[in-house]
Amino acid sequence: MAKLFIITNEWNEQPWFSTGGTRAKKYLQAPDGKFYYFKRSQLRPGKDYTFEFWNEILAYELGTMLGFKMLRYDIAVDGDIMGCICQSMIDSEKEEFIEAVKYLQAYSPDYDPAKKDHQTWYTFDLIERALKSAGIGNFINNIIEIIIFDTLIGNGDRHQENWAVITHQKLILESIETTEKAEGINRWKQKLIRWRKSTLKRSYDFHKKNNAPIPKYFYEEEQKFAPIYDSGSSLGRELLDEKVDVYLNNPAELKRYINRGVAEIHWENKKVTHFELIDNLLKSPYKETVTKIIASVFFKFDVAKFADIVHGIDHQVPETLGKYKIPDNRKQLIINMITLRLEKLKALIYEGV
Repeated sequence: MAKLFIITNEWNEQPWFSTGGTRAKKYLQAPDGKFYYFKRSQLRPGKDYTFEFWNEILAYELGTMLGFKMLRYDIAVDGDIMGCICQSMIDSEKEEFIEAVKYLQAYSPDYDPAKKDHQTWYTFDLIERALKSAGIGNFINNIIEIIIFDTLIGNGDRHQENWAVITHQKLILESIETTEKAEGINRWKQKLIRWRKSTLKRSYDFHKKNNAPIPKYFYEEEQKFAPIYDSGSSLGRELLDEKVDVYLNNPAELKRYINRGVAEIHWENKKVTHFELIDNLLKSPYKETVTKIIASVFFKFDVAKFADIVHGIDHQVPETLGKYKIPDNRKQLIINMITLRLEKLKALIYEGV
């Protein structure tokens, strides 16, 4: 269950750090030295999404239940403002956070997501080719996981900055240590490994002793796919109170609303719905991967457990900030939406479209 953070004067804002995105964010250093992002809901004329920040927390809880690798979001209070908070995903001294757009532009230099006529370039095919070109084609399975998760929560904002890769500089000596202990290596190769390790170790110790910069050849780059993050544009966040009641009391209208939701990732330069994107993937070479992930999601989802999470998610809200509590009808609608979307996904793999 989500924790409650109280942001006090002991937290230091890092104003030099650009957080980007559409919602008001702060990059903060906590008293324990760790870095966090605090994010509030969108609040401007025509977009009063008071309960939007809860979606990040609910998405984390749901995704974790389903076995996805998620960035943890908790509740935070900053004065009279309530929002969600997450710890930085990286150790900035050892790791680098590389947003997807960098890989897409490295593969297709003319691609500019800021240009309206380039929006249709953002396709599953471009993502696949860019990842393969960068030597990380195996991460396409992570993209498929994201697509399935976004279909489940109705997230239409998985743009080029809302998924990423984390690179880590690892000492080669650490890799050698692991290799040295591996089984099935003959004694001549073991001898060669020990010699290489000894040589590098002497050189490394020399640089450390003399406070000299460690040469780049002492490191190798490891890459991992970042946890799923920034999932707030989901779960009907844009619905006004009257619409919540309409969809809650009219299942047919709710189904139509769910079926209209579109994905940010295009298919063959076309904007398609979440379920059309899944259907296209089921007709692609990734059919087995998609089927396996959806089957796993269906097996792990526990509607009673999820309902308990939704109904209890805001129990820590202070009385003075009661306006941030999610109304009961909106909570029930969230549960209904997830259940219907899951049934639709199940139908795609077990019954066809």
